[in-house]
Amino acid sequence: MTPKEALDLARKVGEYVKKEVSKIIGSTECGITVGIGKDGTPTKRIDMVAEKTALEILREFDVTVITEESGVVGTGDIVVSLDPIDGTFNAIKGIPFYSISLCFSKSYYFRDTFCGYVLNLATGDEYYSINGSSYKNGSVIHVSDTDDPNKANVLFYYPSKPYPFKRIRILGSASLEVCYTADGTFDAFIDNRFKGGKGFLRPFDVCSALFIAKNAGAKITDHRGNDLDNKKLTMDERYTLVVSNPKLHEKLLKVIL
Repeated sequence: MTPKEALDLARKVGEYVKKEVSKIIGSTECGITVGIGKDGTPTKRIDMVAEKTALEILREFDVTVITEESGVVGTGDIVVSLDPIDGTFNAIKGIPFYSISLCFSKSYYFRDTFCGYVLNLATGDEYYSINGSSYKNGSVIHVSDTDDPNKANVLFYYPSKPYPFKRIRILGSASLEVCYTADGTFDAFIDNRFKGGKGFLRPFDVCSALFIAKNAGAKITDHRGNDLDNKKLTMDERYTLVVSNPKLHEKLLKVIL
């Protein structure tokens, strides 16, 4: 599978999921809990509808899908890390900030990613990265050049003390928030949450957006500054994150540690 073929497939999946999800957004059934996903979190009806639609398309291809609700599906050589709905709370409440994300890799490691795709299912804005460049709606994007933490606009899960940033926000969809860092809307994305001794974020939450940010010029590490290339795309992997332009990154690490 080439990067362009992966992008075409991601767009097809995104288009169909957006269409099906739009049918139930705003309805009472949208937020009904219908089960527990393979990741151990409650599955809402909107999650089920989105994943079912995505898998109907992805099963036609020789891929292994790692997804929030169903776990591992398929046995293909190409690994697809899928989050059918990132920002379920926003979607249920009608807040137009929720997405689908697909990360295509030649192995179970992040370093072998060759296509990342994130679609805002409410607005239709799409972010993607192939062949070393990243785009929003077809236009090349790049991280900001802010190098002073005191002037930085930061997306942060969760600030536990006062920080010297210009402003801090939490928007509720990690994949879109990392993309907002990739296109310079925000200067940084930080997530230093821990659960059970590990980071909080799952691969399907952020891998596609991380690939987009990396190719938009971002430095991406865990909260201690460690590279992410050897992080896995498996169900049990967890991430902490610091994502920003290289000039700001080292200063952020000193502030949060």
